[in-house]
Amino acid sequence: MLSNVFRVHYFPQTYSAMVAHRLLTSRVKVRILLGLQNNHKSNKMKLATIQRIAQINDIPDADAIQVATVLGWMIVIKKNEYQVGDLCAYIQIDTIVPELPAYEFLRSRKFRVRTIKLRGQISQGLIVPVPNGNFVEGDDVTDILGISKYEKVDNNPGNTKSKMPTSGITKWIYLFKHQVIFKIFPFLNKNDRTPFPKELVRITDEERIQNIPQVLQQYAGKLFYLNYKLDGSSITIIHYKKNGKSRFRICSRKWELHDTQNDWYKVFTSTNFNEEIIKLVNHFKTDDIIVQGEAIGKFNGNHHNLKKDEIRIFNIFIDGKKLVQKEFMDVVTTLAIPHCPLYKTIILNHDMQSIIQLSEIKDCINPKAEAEGLVWRGADSNMSFKVINNKFLIKHDQ
Repeated sequence: MLSNVFRVHYFPQTYSAMVAHRLLTSRVKVRILLGLQNNHKSNKMKLATIQRIAQINDIPDADAIQVATVLGWMIVIKKNEYQVGDLCAYIQIDTIVPELPAYEFLRSRKFRVRTIKLRGQISQGLIVPVPNGNFVEGDDVTDILGISKYEKVDNNPGNTKSKMPTSGITKWIYLFKHQVIFKIFPFLNKNDRTPFPKELVRITDEERIQNIPQVLQQYAGKLFYLNYKLDGSSITIIHYKKNGKSRFRICSRKWELHDTQNDWYKVFTSTNFNEEIIKLVNHFKTDDIIVQGEAIGKFNGNHHNLKKDEIRIFNIFIDGKKLVQKEFMDVVTTLAIPHCPLYKTIILNHDMQSIIQLSEIKDCINPKAEAEGLVWRGADSNMSFKVINNKFLIKHDQ
């Protein structure tokens, strides 16, 4: 195992016993050294994949276009351009396509693929020909087609470190420097931010149900908790102890933030959210606590019309293990920790159309606005997915 090789050959024995002790007394650091990042699946998103067209239907009063079904998505296409059963490359919404002649029609939208309505028919994504090569259904062609994830403007750009090498000894030296040395001696790290610590916890990004329609059959009859999907900015808070005192690492969706002047640190301090984390430390009798949630308020345009910024959590990790939703809800309710509100509990017994319609609700915090959608989490499993409100997507040009 590479992590073991790294630990044996790239942890010089000449380091003092004091340094070794400090490394081994933090569970978070121990998990880094032991390579437990392998417990977390890759966060690389498949933004464009090879898929098969399941259905093609006519659109009322439309002579030149039809609607095709791919996975759980409905996409408007030119009439007779494809047939049922054809393979195609499907490009998801919330993506950016390259500036090529084939996508020139998207220039006015800055080459962004988003939800639109044509002749009253919702269309989500693009269907394009399969690129040259021996591809089969399900293959990831994101990089081949040059598709990237659409990201909203970062509120606090800051400075970033150099990109991590992808292989070889330089990668392990890089990891040792940034994941060990800088954690022990943070004053050596002069960057305002560094990449999100995916070796400890996954970046927050639930899969859309339209990408995994098989779940509707696989988990039929199972109990799910439906929580409102709040519209803000992801925040991850990592608790550890140094010299017997609680310390906190604050992350946005893509970055760990090292300065204290950014919006994520400000909402963490203004809400005294450290007190909420200490409740978990005392309840579970461990220092290894990670929570993930949504920072709402000024974040993302204050969709919820709040007077003050808030943090509402949706994930808790104890000693590296994520709580299932039933336990999560029991804990946050008992300890009165702010969390994403519960809409209802429900037995999964839905087709794609009905589960999408269920998400078309008003926001629980600002009832005058459309809710962004619902996040479904298994009561006793780690199965989760999001169902976005199409009315919200259309209204907010997403």
